[in-house]
Amino acid sequence: MVGRVTLALLLASLALPVAARQPKQPGTESAQFNCDALQIDARLDRATLRDLGPAHSLDEAAAVLHRHGVKYERGERMLTLTSAPARLVRDITTMKQGEPIILPNGEGSAICVLIPSPDSI
Repeated sequence: MVGRVTLALLLASLALPVAARQPKQPGTESAQFNCDALQIDARLDRATLRDLGPAHSLDEAAAVLHRHGVKYERGERMLTLTSAPARLVRDITTMKQGEPIILPNGEGSAICVLIPSPDSI
């Protein structure tokens, strides 16, 4: 599940600059989520991503990053999706609570766990 959501988010993030200039497409949604996140200043390599696959909590993900020597900062963040495929938003909202999501974030990466709140869906 983490791999499928990660790939979908990566593809959605690549389309963001184009989507920002175009009207909302049918079958897309915008959503906002509160999350506890591990912020990483670099892209994750394939070996680290592979080892993150079995991680089912943010603490497990942090342990993998530590083993790979990846520096990170932990804190609360806001995940905002604009013009994301409706299926992606549905997959995120139906994920098991506490399951990490790996996201591209500018020149780096983030690993997020959703925090239920009134501000998010």
